[in-house]
Amino acid sequence: MGSPINNRALFPCQEPPVAMSTWQATVRAAASFVVLMSGENSTRPAQLQEGCLSWHYYVTMPMPASTFTIAVGSWAEMKLETCPSSNLETESSFSPSEADFRYADVCGHTEYPCRFQSASATTQAIIPYRVFAPESLKGACQETLLQLIPLCLSAAHSVLGTHPFSRLDLLIVPANFPSLGMASPHIIFLSQSVLTGMRHLCGTRLCHEIAHAWFGLAIGARDWTEEWLSEGFATHLEDVFWTQAQQLAAHEAQEHQELRACLRWRRLQDEVQNSPEGMQVLRPNKERTGHVSDSGSSVIRHGLNPEKVFMQVHYLKGYFLLRFLAKRLGDGTYFTFLRRFVHRFHGQLILSQDFLQMLLENIPEERRLELSVENILRDWLESSGIPQPLRSERRAGAECGLARQVSAEVAKWIRANRRPRKRKRREAEVFEELLPDQLVLLLEHLLEQKTLNPRTLQSLEKTYLLSQQDAEVRHRWCELIVKHKYTKAYRDVERFLLEDQAMGVYLYGELMVSEDASQQQVARRCFELTKEQMDRSSAELVAEMLF
Repeated sequence: MGSPINNRALFPCQEPPVAMSTWQATVRAAASFVVLMSGENSTRPAQLQEGCLSWHYYVTMPMPASTFTIAVGSWAEMKLETCPSSNLETESSFSPSEADFRYADVCGHTEYPCRFQSASATTQAIIPYRVFAPESLKGACQETLLQLIPLCLSAAHSVLGTHPFSRLDLLIVPANFPSLGMASPHIIFLSQSVLTGMRHLCGTRLCHEIAHAWFGLAIGARDWTEEWLSEGFATHLEDVFWTQAQQLAAHEAQEHQELRACLRWRRLQDEVQNSPEGMQVLRPNKERTGHVSDSGSSVIRHGLNPEKVFMQVHYLKGYFLLRFLAKRLGDGTYFTFLRRFVHRFHGQLILSQDFLQMLLENIPEERRLELSVENILRDWLESSGIPQPLRSERRAGAECGLARQVSAEVAKWIRANRRPRKRKRREAEVFEELLPDQLVLLLEHLLEQKTLNPRTLQSLEKTYLLSQQDAEVRHRWCELIVKHKYTKAYRDVERFLLEDQAMGVYLYGELMVSEDASQQQVARRCFELTKEQMDRSSAELVAEMLF
């Protein structure tokens, strides 16, 4: 994937995002390999000679060189063997229709065959797609991913309208891929970790990457430092897409989104407490954001800092800013505006003020309440820590029903942990079934407990089948195992470090900080088994922790 290196390792290219271009490429490979690229055409190879194939891809939409992606491997194309039981027509709760303003504005980008000016493209809820994965993951793809793709694509279309790109390849990448997902034009990488457990993690991550087609790709940041314009939007939209895809009732969708806001609030607080202040600022160049030197270069603050890769502050603060603004407008008005914004700025690079200025123009005067571009930049994007408007909102906000249910279950587990080993059967607690996000919240609350005895931990695993849950839940379970030195479950930690490398880096640090010889042995043994295949940046960071 080109974004970490701007693809200068692959071909000569210019660094600033404004140096956009089209491209075409021909790749020769052995016949046993599949070649996938971020190209418009769903290419099939031509045979050059026996055992050698030629693959050709191209794009007509000018893009920054960082969006170029290539993947070569021994994969099989996955086909859906049974039709999804759910209705593919996802009804949108956001109106009016995009048709009301489809041709109101002339496209502001350079000339290329644009889908936003195509009547057939604007009504295409599900673009053509292909899925590639190792043959060994065929069953998992059938059970989860292949069922979800049409639902998530249709949900995204119902919210934002025209898909910016004409087709999509999805590739399940190996365990050593350094993140759960990565979006490029026409292609999405998904970690094999999203296929485990229930379909919730797969669905939310798929929705996140689909959202990048609009924010991050069709609309890009003119300055590398403004990552929130990509990640904040994708994080905010993943919840909206996912509740649409599940066709939840309005009140149920609201509850699910509030629960995820609760989880992200906890993560943001933790991130702010445990990261340098300078790295918590979303717009570090302030008034010089977007400035390019006479030589054509731009400076990326913290660009080579290995900690930056693992920080979520751009996702989280950007997400909460968009939630804040959506509440000021109301969801209906906000998403109508967002479709208009996409229609106006697709195919272009933007700065924060482009979005904020257009949004404030759409807020009635009586709803602005001291909102201005300058205030938002200062309070949300140019300051470290948690923005004051967000602090006020979280203090005033009531806990959602799903979070209250978790609090009740946490109280039961604390009581159970305090009871003596010998007790009457009638005193046993009855625990409620919880959603995956609720399980994450439950385990995070239990991580705050000073001690949990082995009996409680064993009961926890048995009650919720924690070792069979998705990677987000299992990560918290592994944290509990490490914190309380629950040796019977060390195999779950080892499995996570080997199979879920995209999320396992933090656990290495926890294992080493504990100063427990057996835990440090687990960390070193797993690293020895994976270091040769591990992503280079991750391997270097883990090596620093271990040695």
